[in-house]
Amino acid sequence: MSMSDNTPDLTGIRTSQSQIRNADYRLLDRTKLSPMYQHYVEVKEQYPHALLLYRCGDFFETFFQDAITIARELELVLTSKEGGKEVGRVPMTGVPHHAVDRYCAMLVEKGYAIALCDQMETAAESAALGSNLVRREVVRVLTPGTIQEEEMLQSRRNNFLAAIVLVGENWGLAYTDISTGEFLTTQSTDLEVLTQELLRLQPPEILIPIAAPDLNRLLRPGETSDLLPTNLPNCFCYAMRPLAPFTLPEAKQRLMDTFKMRSLESLGCTPFPLAVRAAGGLLEYLEATQKGNPVTLQPLRTYSLGDYLVLDHQSRR
Repeated sequence: MSMSDNTPDLTGIRTSQSQIRNADYRLLDRTKLSPMYQHYVEVKEQYPHALLLYRCGDFFETFFQDAITIARELELVLTSKEGGKEVGRVPMTGVPHHAVDRYCAMLVEKGYAIALCDQMETAAESAALGSNLVRREVVRVLTPGTIQEEEMLQSRRNNFLAAIVLVGENWGLAYTDISTGEFLTTQSTDLEVLTQELLRLQPPEILIPIAAPDLNRLLRPGETSDLLPTNLPNCFCYAMRPLAPFTLPEAKQRLMDTFKMRSLESLGCTPFPLAVRAAGGLLEYLEATQKGNPVTLQPLRTYSLGDYLVLDHQSRR
């Protein structure tokens, strides 16, 4: 529950967003928002796929649409705060900073991505520099497939982040568990085989490149989109990513830079361009989300499904 002194004037977390005043910042005149809220909106638009938790003193607060979502999902009280003299009050909820990991774990488990925007200086330091606004930056982005915190992980299973590239019936797959450093890739044909491999791995998050403006959207399990190939199982989270990092030249270069190699021959993935593309796109996602927490991965291992007896998901169960 947010411990703000603001009087709760938005009652009932089940109230629909359309019934809550100033719920959508995109419908407001931003120039009339206070400087802090203008910055909040600027940061939010850099991370449209994530719920933005914004440090304000001893709390991580969130506003507008995200406040409504977090209040609903975590069963917190939805309150409000003045957003500007000509704007009025805007939805707000928050959690104590010392408990933010626990709340983030609950949200990630529900399939949400979280962007943590922390204070990089105190109010006194900001005032000494002649600024009325404390400098804040996103220091962590948590997604279902990129968590490293031990308390957020399940001890009996891997937490795989996967990436797939589809070309007709052909597909490339890469996946990693950043808590252990495992990093594997493969390529094959027949989308049913891909489905069985995904069901075997049970990745909490799957990256898929798309050529559309709806980038960075995170589809939670059960959600659908016209941009998602219909033959993929909808029981997973899908993160829609730009095409560029999944192109072969960029993916190859990123892999060579990551493992400090002049070629990919020793990794065994050269004959599998779709696998290379998936692996390179996955590495770019880790760079984008991990910020100041660089991930150390084991050298990429390429495997062929033809070397193994493949059991379908029902047989495994």
